[in-house]
Amino acid sequence: MVTRVATFTSHTLLSNLALSNASKYTELSNQAASGYKSRSYSGIANDAQQLLNLEGSLTRNDQYLNNITQVKLRLQNMESATDSMSDIATRMKTLLLQGLSNSQADDLNIDEEARQALNQVQSLLNSTLDGRFLFGGATTDTAPVSFDNTPVPDTYFAKFTGSDTATLDSLGVSTAGSLDINGQTVTYSPTDTIKDLANQINQLSPPPAIATVRQDPDSNNYRLVIEDFSGNAMSIAETGGGNLLDGLSHNPALSAETGYYQGDQKRLAARVDEEYSVNYGVRADDPAFASLIASLRIVSTTTDEDSLKMALGHINFAIENLPNVTSKIGIDVKNVETIETQHQDFAVFANNAISDIENVDVPLTLAELEQYNTALQASFLTISKSSENSLVNYLR
Repeated sequence: MVTRVATFTSHTLLSNLALSNASKYTELSNQAASGYKSRSYSGIANDAQQLLNLEGSLTRNDQYLNNITQVKLRLQNMESATDSMSDIATRMKTLLLQGLSNSQADDLNIDEEARQALNQVQSLLNSTLDGRFLFGGATTDTAPVSFDNTPVPDTYFAKFTGSDTATLDSLGVSTAGSLDINGQTVTYSPTDTIKDLANQINQLSPPPAIATVRQDPDSNNYRLVIEDFSGNAMSIAETGGGNLLDGLSHNPALSAETGYYQGDQKRLAARVDEEYSVNYGVRADDPAFASLIASLRIVSTTTDEDSLKMALGHINFAIENLPNVTSKIGIDVKNVETIETQHQDFAVFANNAISDIENVDVPLTLAELEQYNTALQASFLTISKSSENSLVNYLR
């Protein structure tokens, strides 16, 4: 076909339209086949920066979700271990009550039961996940619990009857005075209640020892118990002329150098958002765990009735407070799940936004492709017809 001057303009216009249709047809064909608007950023130049920002944010978001998954797995393991220790405490309480009610502690082999329970507790508190110890705070590469030198608390105690509001004169206190406990002083008088004395000891900062008033099971008998959990012998002396110490019996520590806890005082931490790290979990030195261990340690070393009754006090404290430990773990789970929901919502938004930028609606693209195919065929037909235009043909 020869393009003449007279037909040059129309031919050029038709050719350009045909090339444009062919280019668009090729583009739509590629989009329909791949599902993407373009195979390079240049093809979506206007949206490229937004796409890069969304992809970067989504990558960070996915890492936060992975961190949260790890946190939840660790908390679930902690919760399971704590529930198991609650079962151990309940079982040991039953054995202690049986032994004390029938004076059959030896026959029930309570000491051996306690030793086995101690091994179970040690294993639970030394739980690991992905090679990381869970109950040692931020120290995750060292077992947090060792019972090689577990201290039995050095203990002073006194029995009395009535109620926990009995006064010190029921312990034989006849004159006012002061008591030095591990370097700290408490004052007292015969009319003070035993419970007030215990509170006064516990309110010192830091407390020189732990004082409790406990009721013996199924009786009207109570006891004041002052315990030092440091593993050292308690330093206790009268300094003010009173005679309270005369009414206290001494149950010395049976082993005593260092405590069972080998971790630190921090909590586990994980980055779960751009500017937010969450602290979570519990440590093996939690008072509920400590009381359970103290009870088992006492029972494993002696079947003396007074000692078993003090062990029962620890067991009762553990049973009452282990659910609180579980509750703390549950609160941590709830907190990270709230953040997890936020990240999941963002992931849905970001993926939809990325899809809108990158992807095409294939059915709609196929329909548009058919339209351009028709237009392209019409362009070729028009060009073919225009090439036949001549003066001879016109005059016919």
